Amino acid sequence: MIQKFRLQFIIISIASLALVLFTTVGLMIGADFSRAHGEVSRVMNILVRNNGQLTPHDSHEFEQSQTPFNALINNQSNPDSIYQYRYFSVAVDKNNKLKILNWQNSKVYGVSQEKILKVAQHALNKRQIKGITILAGNTYSYEVITHANSKKMVVFLNTSLIYDRSWNLFRLASLLTLGALLFFAIILVILSRRAIQPVVRAYQKQQQFITNAGHELKTPLAIISANTEMEEMMGNESEWTKSTKQQTMRLTELINRLISMARLGETGDLALSKVNLSEVVEEVAKSFSSVMKNDAKTYQVAVQSGLYVMAEKQSLIEVINILLDNAHKYCTEKGTVKVKLHKGRFSQTAVLRVSNSFKDNKNINYETFFDRFYREDESHNNKKSGYGIGLAMARDIVHAFNGKISVTYKDEMIHFDIILKLVK
Repeated sequence: MIQKFRLQFIIISIASLALVLFTTVGLMIGADFSRAHGEVSRVMNILVRNNGQLTPHDSHEFEQSQTPFNALINNQSNPDSIYQYRYFSVAVDKNNKLKILNWQNSKVYGVSQEKILKVAQHALNKRQIKGITILAGNTYSYEVITHANSKKMVVFLNTSLIYDRSWNLFRLASLLTLGALLFFAIILVILSRRAIQPVVRAYQKQQQFITNAGHELKTPLAIISANTEMEEMMGNESEWTKSTKQQTMRLTELINRLISMARLGETGDLALSKVNLSEVVEEVAKSFSSVMKNDAKTYQVAVQSGLYVMAEKQSLIEVINILLDNAHKYCTEKGTVKVKLHKGRFSQTAVLRVSNSFKDNKNINYETFFDRFYREDESHNNKKSGYGIGLAMARDIVHAFNGKISVTYKDEMIHFDIILKLVK
């Protein structure tokens, strides 16, 4: 129990930090990519207005064309920053031939003039005035300009160099984030035991109190029961002595279950061994047949033989007893109780289903049945015996078997399902 709580504490803490880090880093990276995209747009706009040229004089236009957000995160433009961009232009001359402008200042590494002219011609042949092309492994944005004399020019801008800074930031931020999470996880695993120590002490004191109080209460209950029996032996038997014996038995049952739950919480794990689930279900189901018959309930049992699971036999018997006792108590008058054990899908699990008729469905959240001390009718006049801890105890035991337990409502029947892994 404590180990599960510790593991949940570690997982929730790491998940919370991961959410904060990924959100913060994601916003930062998103903002940087937005900055890069805006920078590409601004540089391309200036190139188009200046016929494919950039000069230090054009740097002031960057500040004028920035959005308020980009202006907030960017420094003032430096005239020398113009020289960081790689671009070139291809114009159509009077003879309708293509000519590369300023070739000496705009050479593209690993790409010949013929390749550039071919790419420019391809861009001119397209109907779109804007597009993207790849040259020597770099991405270039281009835009076709049409002058007043109907002559055209294509402006190319290397965007890979601009976006590379954002991608470098993305890689660095990702590595730092993962490193921080790993470092935090290691520290948390080391210190988690100390962090949850107050909760562990409180839980242990609670379990110890339940165990001690249960044992202390057993003695006066035994005396009350013995005195009541003596009164009956002396000829003083009455409805009051019968009521006293019934209430004494109920209190004894409650104390025993509370102690069992406390012990299960203290030990955490049960000593599991191979158990014939089919025989256990048949044995427990048979013990309830007379009770069901006396209450005029239809009792149906179908058990597939030869199903073995890893469990602790006495605890497994207790779980089945709890489910059948619950089905008997809450089954409608002259209703039906069904017990079915069979192999699950793919024959990897054993599925035990205990069902009972229950027509009074008032939009109940059936999952709350497994809460400790839950009662369907919270008034003190509930005629059904029980304390709301049986199903909670069954859930804890099934989880100790590494199994699953669930409840569903269908066709005016409540179905409790236990799923355990089969063993050979």
